[in-house]
Amino acid sequence: MAESKQEGPKGVRLVATTVYTLMAKHPELCFGIFVIITSIISKYSTSVLDKDVLSPPKTPHPFFPPGSPVLDYPWGDLMPVADILIREELLVVLYYAPWCEESMRARSEYSKAARFLQDKVPFVAINCWWPQGPCKTNYKFLRFPEIFVYHTTIDGLRYSGPLLAEYIVRFVEEIMYPLTFLYSEDMILNFVSKEDNSLIGFFDFNSSPQPPGYIQFYYAAMRLLEKNPLQPIRCGIITQQYLADELGMTDTEEIIIIRTFNQSLLYPRTKNMTSSNIWKWALHYKEQPIVQWLNLPGYKSLELSTAIGKGPAVLVFAPVNHVYHTNYYLNMVREVGLLYHYCHQVPYLEFFLRQSMRDRASVLHSYADQQTLCRNFHDVQESQFSYPDRNCCVSLVGADNGLHNSKKICDFCRYMEKKLTPASSQPCNLGLSSFFAEDAVFGSGIQTPFCLDTFENYNTNEYRTLCCRECKIDLSYKTCASVSSRRSSDKFVRQSESSWKKNICKKMTLQKTQNLLKPNQFSSDFDAIFIPVNFTGSACRTNRTLNLFFLDSSLNSALLEKLSIPSSVAVQKPSVIIIDKKNEANYILRESFSRKVLARFIQNYTESALERHLRSESPKHSCDTQSHDNVCVQEVTSETFHSVVMQSKKDVVLLMTAKWCGFCSSFSHTYLQLRTYFSSSRDLMFARIDADKNDLKWEFTLDSYPTILFFPAQRKEDSVVYPTDVPKTLPNLIKFVLTHATNNLKTDTVVDVCSNACISQNRKRVVHVVTCLRAKQRNIKRRISLLLQRRARGGRLTEGALRSLWRRYRNGHGKIWKASLLQKLLFSHTIERLSQSALKKRFVDILRDADSKMNRIKHDEL
Repeated sequence: MAESKQEGPKGVRLVATTVYTLMAKHPELCFGIFVIITSIISKYSTSVLDKDVLSPPKTPHPFFPPGSPVLDYPWGDLMPVADILIREELLVVLYYAPWCEESMRARSEYSKAARFLQDKVPFVAINCWWPQGPCKTNYKFLRFPEIFVYHTTIDGLRYSGPLLAEYIVRFVEEIMYPLTFLYSEDMILNFVSKEDNSLIGFFDFNSSPQPPGYIQFYYAAMRLLEKNPLQPIRCGIITQQYLADELGMTDTEEIIIIRTFNQSLLYPRTKNMTSSNIWKWALHYKEQPIVQWLNLPGYKSLELSTAIGKGPAVLVFAPVNHVYHTNYYLNMVREVGLLYHYCHQVPYLEFFLRQSMRDRASVLHSYADQQTLCRNFHDVQESQFSYPDRNCCVSLVGADNGLHNSKKICDFCRYMEKKLTPASSQPCNLGLSSFFAEDAVFGSGIQTPFCLDTFENYNTNEYRTLCCRECKIDLSYKTCASVSSRRSSDKFVRQSESSWKKNICKKMTLQKTQNLLKPNQFSSDFDAIFIPVNFTGSACRTNRTLNLFFLDSSLNSALLEKLSIPSSVAVQKPSVIIIDKKNEANYILRESFSRKVLARFIQNYTESALERHLRSESPKHSCDTQSHDNVCVQEVTSETFHSVVMQSKKDVVLLMTAKWCGFCSSFSHTYLQLRTYFSSSRDLMFARIDADKNDLKWEFTLDSYPTILFFPAQRKEDSVVYPTDVPKTLPNLIKFVLTHATNNLKTDTVVDVCSNACISQNRKRVVHVVTCLRAKQRNIKRRISLLLQRRARGGRLTEGALRSLWRRYRNGHGKIWKASLLQKLLFSHTIERLSQSALKKRFVDILRDADSKMNRIKHDEL
């Protein structure tokens, strides 16, 4: 067995030696063998690179649960969506990734919006992450989810607002009806009073069912909604020539942009009237909104930084109930902003303010009626609801210009719902405007005895009909009116009224589901006299002009917390903060929100009468100053900084850190070692503050961490910053503290660190110092005696020289006193006894008594 074990290695070495010799003599043979082996491996084996190192994607499953109103296509199909769009005018599509957290969060909100609008607009969801799906192949999304609204004739409109059901519903409803038809001057004034920029087009529908340029204007209105879904440029339509004349439009197919503080502009005739040109022109010439609504996307962006970078900014965080078209708190802030920027004469400014308050009041007053309607909606028969009353009419009589012996009788009926409750017997109030004057109603165009459906049924709540007949003069009005063929409320109006009531109740349900603030919880502020003195137009009288911004408080709770505004309070009530980025200062409104309080807050900032807001954490635990067993570092906040650091009678070493600072974590160990080194010092305190969460006054604000500040006792104004060019090592830190510390701290430190050899050396030094000091004192005393003798003999004597010698003598006497006390202590105690706190205390007290005695004898003669 032993021989076989020994021959095994010899055989291997013999074969290896033979192969090596053969390869050395015939290198071509080695190369041939290598090629053959490589060919065999490549032919009969599979390369590692050919294997699929990634696991295949999981089979997609439906993203939305069964029974959802959303049509889900988990395989990323696009053809069914195209087929739906052929049948439907509008289509809402959600592109999602099943693993995306944002997509999963938006799923429930998208389902709520789809359920609300399921009878009007189809909602579709497509898995655009599935690698083998057509959606992934054709579209490249950088993030998920994405929502698009498709129209049959234009490309998709991207929704960029908050992913909440009420916001999505509002956006889709505005896309469904992007234009507002304006029929009178009052309607135009009301329309432009609500917006900072309004786009109004003049088109003649009598000449053509679809006037040239109208469809382009319609598409441009939808694009403007896409560009800013929360604060778009609203678009309106007028069809009467006299209204166009009031706006300065002389011909049809003209468009005007009306701006609150700037001159209105007409769309240039030289530009082609395309939808792209119209909305680009409107965005280029629009003015900055009085109050800009900020919609922070929820991920890293520069939107907030850009907003506050333009100058000092007022951020108003307020709850928003997007179920209602009137944003209550935004209107309140805009009313203040209108007067704040009222630098020049603005037509109809008072009307704008009154109309804004009327809109807010309408939200509050109609809420109770809507609650009653929805509470009784399912219990009341449909026939009991007050549909438009066909008897709510008025007859106008005018002379026919063509016939001298006849008159034209026109019956005008306004089908308007007066109350949201079941039918009640209330008088009819038509509220005729100047549009229905005699010249307008009895124009040459009204020649038919049939009822005309005016306004093209676009406003179902103010639907009107007009019936005109020619009558002989000798015929009575009743006889003539009785033969007129007025029809009752048509099916369109009745269905619109019924769906309108259902829509209101569905919105009330959506409000409850989304836990939105109810209108009756809004702050009621309708005082017409609410502005402080000299506030109107103050934006033009100062170089501290503020920009006003509005944010939904429920969507920005993280920002509220970052600004040290309690989110629980801010979500229910508006909160206001002024951010001055250039001066790095914030100012928070402490009073309850109202228009008067907001105006006074802005005015106080303009007059530099506000105190800068300092963010502060809740107070931390304090250290037991009597205990010397545990090493403790006092935690300081903005609220406790003055009492702990500035009012302390001790020397204070303050470390300024930040949680995101990696160097601070590593340096904290060195700082604790420094604290341990001075653990027995009674007159030194170590503290720490998180400067990222606690603001300090400007003189203590730093831009780098970690940083150490030393605050000497009794003279805090002489605080010192640790040099940035010196390494933060323990010896350097000890030297820094001792350099700027008081005598008491130096004494404690000397006693603590002094060894037996140190004591022996100091004994010799103190004896030598005492001997030298006494010799100097004797010399000074002898000189003083000589000068006094000279003065006694009547010789000339310089008083300055005598006073200088007396001063040197008193100072030397004090030094001898202290050196003698130190000599006595050093010769009477050992290192063990010196380390005891009682003896150190006695030594410090002796020195203090010596100082006080020296102060008392300074002016005494020897």
